[in-house]
Amino acid sequence: MNLLDIVIVNYNSTDHLLRCLKSVEKSLNGLDANIFIQDNASADGVERILARFPQVCLTVNRQNLGFAKAVNKVLAQSSADYAVLLNPDTYLMDDFFSTSLVFMQKHPDVGVMGPRISDSDGRLQNSARAFPTPLTAFFGRSSFLSKQFPKNPITSRNLLSLKSDGKSAMEVDWVSGACMVVRREAIRHAGLLDERFFMYWEDADWCRRMRECGWKVVYNPQASVYHYVGGSSEKNIFRSVIEFHKSVYRLFDKYLNSSLAFLKPMVFGGLTIRLFFVLVSNLFQCTFSRLKQRPELFSDATAISHRKTCGDKVFSDSDSAGKKIKILRIISRLNIGGPAVHVCLLTNGLNPQRFDSKLITGKISPQEGDMSYLFDAYKRKPIIVPYLQREITFRSDLKAFIQIFKILLREKPDIVHTHTAKAGFSSRFAVMIYNILGGHNVSMVHTFHGHVFDGYFSAFNSLIFINIERFLASASNAIIAISRTQKKELAEQYRIAPAHKIRTIELGFDLRPFFFCQREKGKFRKYLGISDDTLLIGIIGRLVPIKNHEMFFKAAASFLEQKPGISVKFIVVGDGERRAELEAVCRDLRLTDDMNFCGWIKHVPCVYADLDILALTSLNEGTPVSIIEAMAASVPVIATDAGGVQDLLGMQDCESHERRIPKGGFAVCERGILCQKNDAAGFAEGLKYLSQEDISEKETRVKLARSFVENRFSHKRLFHDIEALYENLVRGMR
Repeated sequence: MNLLDIVIVNYNSTDHLLRCLKSVEKSLNGLDANIFIQDNASADGVERILARFPQVCLTVNRQNLGFAKAVNKVLAQSSADYAVLLNPDTYLMDDFFSTSLVFMQKHPDVGVMGPRISDSDGRLQNSARAFPTPLTAFFGRSSFLSKQFPKNPITSRNLLSLKSDGKSAMEVDWVSGACMVVRREAIRHAGLLDERFFMYWEDADWCRRMRECGWKVVYNPQASVYHYVGGSSEKNIFRSVIEFHKSVYRLFDKYLNSSLAFLKPMVFGGLTIRLFFVLVSNLFQCTFSRLKQRPELFSDATAISHRKTCGDKVFSDSDSAGKKIKILRIISRLNIGGPAVHVCLLTNGLNPQRFDSKLITGKISPQEGDMSYLFDAYKRKPIIVPYLQREITFRSDLKAFIQIFKILLREKPDIVHTHTAKAGFSSRFAVMIYNILGGHNVSMVHTFHGHVFDGYFSAFNSLIFINIERFLASASNAIIAISRTQKKELAEQYRIAPAHKIRTIELGFDLRPFFFCQREKGKFRKYLGISDDTLLIGIIGRLVPIKNHEMFFKAAASFLEQKPGISVKFIVVGDGERRAELEAVCRDLRLTDDMNFCGWIKHVPCVYADLDILALTSLNEGTPVSIIEAMAASVPVIATDAGGVQDLLGMQDCESHERRIPKGGFAVCERGILCQKNDAAGFAEGLKYLSQEDISEKETRVKLARSFVENRFSHKRLFHDIEALYENLVRGMR
């Protein structure tokens, strides 16, 4: 009689099974064993295995019996001392059987032994676990919370293999049926698998019954296998999800104390809700998986090489056809700021012989400044979707989604390019549905002008938005970062997408009004009633929390205390929801006479013409337009180290050692002064430095800054980069 009965249940995983059997044969190393294959009505040619492994006993069932029933068919008629249950998508290490048998023979009280199970990339699968509790639904092996917070105490108590030292065997509640060695005598005591479990959780139930019969369940990391997760279940992912939840309820019902029967409706309802959300999530992931298979764009380095090869003209297969590439650009609103300027340029500035661009936008909030006037000079006006707006409301967002979907049906674009988080969320989901229902192949591009992952929401809400963006990025064809620092944040800190999928395309502007703004010198000071010898320090931007105007006010108060005799005025250009609140802060700091709230000023070059220092105190930024404009206008800049600011100011050339900014101090960079976020004292010191700096040093830095933005942020360079991206996208999709 053979010592081992090896049982493998197969369902449309024959390719995996062939590799598994090869590893079994090698690991047996001449050891006699019975190999039983129970095939649950596969349609992928399971008979192939007999040509390569004629010694196996193959049974092809007429229907899918499920895992437990198929295993029981073998166990009921076999009699070896040990039964080894294997998934067809496992791969055994060479010493698996010898290590497992020696262990079982040395420990006669062990009924079930589970090995170390690793993913195909070597990561631990946490196959040894505690018996499930209601919290397991939220802190299980593959749950959202466990993935995001892997070291939380609830997950640690549930995933017992995390406590293993990687060498010593340890007793656990249950081990995964993907690979387990079971003593025949223990099976006689505990009985066969419970066939009410079609798939999932039958292993947990079996181990529990083994333990109740006095047998130990042990995790032994000395024996090792690799497991390609989902080799069988992913063939019918929706049935797998349904069966998983059905088995969860069966397990709960089977071991529920009768005195707690009143909990059944609550648990059933909770599992039903969870099932709905998991099914919806898997629907997106499965039906959109083909989007992930699309050829991704070339990397930044490849793009540069391509431009060098092709010169200024970018060629594509579509050139010969003469068909224009249809672009649908979407932004949530045209409020005052860089994104509005950016989309206006791209909508109207691309080569009209190659591109047909249209812009969709929503409504601005009452407190925001409106930049829709940018389109007054152009014939083509934006398409307004009223429900596409800043605020997050289910009803409005759903209506915006429907309206965008209708526009997609009407316009039939080749590429949808979204800007800002809100538009990116609604629009990319609409494109996904449009592609699936209509069999279309519309490419998706999203530009991060900043991000909402830091400084906008609570930690929990930020985590939700991060995971939504990860999903949307996985279905997008290209992600655009507007600075190198932002790309690093997206790829490494927040892991929104792999670095090779994120293109760095810096902003571009028509900076000529700022290069020649000195022609308007004196007009703004005259409007404010400020003399030419008064130091004018200004901050330009929306009056919203992320801009952190309080820091600017505190720094202003500190600066006035240090230099009481200086003639200085501080101005706030911009408006927003916090204006009344910020004016109250100024009154509390006794800055009413020194701080001037100017509101929105449409023609900002005249402001820069008279400004002596531009300040920026933001907590989070993409690439702040006010800094670029100030540099073009030859205005010295002091700013906090937020987002892409350090790229603008030349952080790599800071005089401070190791590129660190001292608390309460500042760093003198190549093109400006850099301070820590939320450090008003350091900002005040930076202002003091700029106010008394040697003229020649200031002029040198200002000239470097002006030259930098002139070369890096021209609108012509932006058009070239975006056109190259679009051409390559269309070429890759045809």
